[in-house]
Amino acid sequence: MGRKVDSRYILFTGEVHDTVKFDFTTKQIEIFMTLWNLGYPINKIAQRLNTSKVSVALIAMDLEMTGKIEPRAGGC
Repeated sequence: MGRKVDSRYILFTGEVHDTVKFDFTTKQIEIFMTLWNLGYPINKIAQRLNTSKVSVALIAMDLEMTGKIEPRAGGC
């Protein structure tokens, strides 16, 4: 008899998540890093990159986890 699996909530699977991007050009990442290091807030970076705040937050999380940017006070 197999192990019982609890019900799961899978992230980013609804229609509302269609605006979330997971791929960016190298140039977009360079722009992100420049603006991040200058202290721009996520909402302004999202405007500049013409994407959602969630997408920019995901970039920040990815780059921080890989050591490419430093976390900022307040996190955004």
